[in-house]
Amino acid sequence: MHERIQRTIARLLFVFCCAVPTCFTCLCILVTWTPWYHHRALQNLEAEFSLTTGLSIEIEDFEKITPSSLCLLGVTIREPETTHEIARIRKVEHVTEGGEVTILLQQPEIQAAELKGIWQLLHQRFLCRPDLTAMPVRASANDLTLHSRTGAVTLKDVDAWVVPQKDAVEATLACLPANSIYDTPINIMVRRDRSGKNPATRWSLDTRGTALPCSAISDFLPEMAQLGVNAEFAGTMTWQIEKNHWWIDLGGSRFTDVALDRIFERNSHRLSGTATFEFDRCRIDPHSKRSDISGSIVAKNGQMGRSLLLAANQNCGFEIRLQDRLVDHHGDIPFDLLGVGFNVNNAQINLTGTCRNEVGYEGLPANAALCLDGFPIVFSTPQTLDSLSVLNVVAPNYSVAVPMSDQTDWLMNFLIPPSRPMPTNEPRIRSADNWRGGPTISQPR
Repeated sequence: MHERIQRTIARLLFVFCCAVPTCFTCLCILVTWTPWYHHRALQNLEAEFSLTTGLSIEIEDFEKITPSSLCLLGVTIREPETTHEIARIRKVEHVTEGGEVTILLQQPEIQAAELKGIWQLLHQRFLCRPDLTAMPVRASANDLTLHSRTGAVTLKDVDAWVVPQKDAVEATLACLPANSIYDTPINIMVRRDRSGKNPATRWSLDTRGTALPCSAISDFLPEMAQLGVNAEFAGTMTWQIEKNHWWIDLGGSRFTDVALDRIFERNSHRLSGTATFEFDRCRIDPHSKRSDISGSIVAKNGQMGRSLLLAANQNCGFEIRLQDRLVDHHGDIPFDLLGVGFNVNNAQINLTGTCRNEVGYEGLPANAALCLDGFPIVFSTPQTLDSLSVLNVVAPNYSVAVPMSDQTDWLMNFLIPPSRPMPTNEPRIRSADNWRGGPTISQPR
């Protein structure tokens, strides 16, 4: 081959195999440095995360450190329909390495009011999709803040794991309240089991001796708000959800610093004081028509309305021995100690006074249920009651007697009970459509 042809071929090879790829690479690098490309990549990230989670994701900025690591700055998560803010995270570091995903969250803040809807959405879009949980995930967060109407609760040492299994996926969360005097973290586990005929989701909560403030999840579970702002939960809880079926187990759990006046604030009877509820056994399964509950309630330094005391006497057979100075007293009955043990076995319940089990009251009779100034004033009886009849104790005087049975309980979904006293007499004011003269207003005779 002629030397000139060789030079031409060499120049062409240099141009197309070296110069052109180099220029193209430099051009690509320059394009990736432009604000236009960065903004476009940011929009694609937001769209990808929003499509995967089913939430609205907003990201202020991001950094692609390596092909397998990503850093997100100023992340805001919103509910897609109402656009209410769910969470705000200052910085998110995402690393995929060795078939495992590692996520580090810096200063996340979560709105408790949106937790219920978000849990339902993530449960359907994440836990119920095996393709999204095929890879193990490890997440950590420092100083996670949970905002609610009653204030903010900060959790430290937050660690979470998502571990896929053959026919299930298991998510575990460990955290510790920032103001806790204990060092053992709270453990929360969610397991989605697909091995049975119908997939089921099981919640497990174990505080491991650490008291969890109920107000932190009062927006997620409104029933917790009725326990008072100082109420705390300790112990274990298991809750399983299946299709058209659920059950809950609170055996070994304890609620402390419960405000009884908050529980009875919408009741016609009055009861106040600070109470502790302990459950030795508590298995509630509506689908299987099963209720197995055993525990006790202890309240101190409160007052009980006379109407509630009378209802306990009439419906539960409690014996009342008021002191002479209280007989002529027209207000509520004060008490130093209220102690009642309860045992519910499906349709039956037993109530037993337990005041003598408390320190300083060992000399009281075995069935003392209410004490004032060291003297018992209310005693329980050993009779077995119908579990539904206990509702008559707290029911208002305008409540309606309902023939409840296994065959008629479904009607309660359609027949609404009264929320106020119903009028019994004919109305004094009638329509004036047929008025033909004469006085329209007169004094009653």
